[in-house]
This record gives sequence, structure tokens and C-alpha cells, in this order.
Amino acid sequence: MSLDKATVAKRYARALFELLSEKDQLESGMAELKELRQVFQDNPKLSTVLSDTSVKAGDREALLQDLSKTASPYIKNLIQMVYEYGRMDTMVAIIDQFKLYYNEAKHIVDAQVTTAVAISDTQRDQIATAFAKRVGANQVNLTSQVNPDIIGGAIVKSAGMIFDGSLQVKIQKLRQQLLA
Repeated sequence: MSLDKATVAKRYARALFELLSEKDQLESGMAELKELRQVFQDNPKLSTVLSDTSVKAGDREALLQDLSKTASPYIKNLIQMVYEYGRMDTMVAIIDQFKLYYNEAKHIVDAQVTTAVAISDTQRDQIATAFAKRVGANQVNLTSQVNPDIIGGAIVKSAGMIFDGSLQVKIQKLRQQLLA
């Protein structure tokens, strides 16, 4: 029975998270994994090449060596184990799942704010601080986007929750109340 990518990612990420927690190397491990994820993001065919048996084993292993040459022993072991078990196509999912465990442990929340006009860094920081207080987070990693259709205000999305403070929604609610 073959496991799906999500299950595999959770198992590898959980094991790595527990190991790095025990060894007090969560911060450095997270930093390395971000860099590793960026390599896979910059080279979208890398996992395919590393999994492709038509590519010479020596060539694949040379790529693997380049990938792990600056890695710490624990991250190097992860890369090697994932490669040996033929699961390089799950590496990004493993890193993403690890980030979820890391963020949960550190009370970090990823969120996206949508506004009608571009906001300054100061405004983004103020929104992040207010949202952190609202959800009980230590830190909010906030990305922003512009959508003029919301007219004004802001919409914050995080972990499946939507906090809609846009003028568009307020106008729609007012319209419904007037028509009722």
C-alpha cells in the first residue's frame, strides 16, 4: 500500500521537527529548510530529475551532493533518506509541513491582507500587530495584495478564517437591511 504525499510529508516533517526540537536546533533547521525549499522552487524539475531512473545514478548523486553540501547533519540525513526512499517529489511538501509544525510551536501565523489601495510597511506592521493580538499569536507573517473592488477597509485571511472589514461588505449588509 502506497502512502499519499500528505501522509508521507507529515511523517517525515514530524520526525524531523521532534529531532530538531530535542537537539535545540529548530531555528537553524528552519532556516536551512527555507533555503532548501527555495532551491526546489527555483528549479521546479529538480525533484523529477532526482527521481528519474533514466538519469544516470552518478549524475543524480552528484546533484544530491550539491544539494546537501552545506547542510547540517540532520538536514543532510533528511535529504539522503528522502532520496533513498524515492520520495524526492515530496520534499517541498515535507518542508511546508515542517513549517506548519514550527509555526504552531512558535505561535506564528501566516496571513494575507487585501486592501483597496497599496499599504505602507508601517500600516502592514500595524495590521499584523492588531491581528496577532486578535488571534493570540506571537508573530504574524503578513503579505498584502490590492483589490480595488473592496472599495476601502481590509480583508485578512488566515488558516481558513476570513476577517472582512471591507466597505464593500458593509455596503452590502446595509443594502440588505434597507431592503428587508
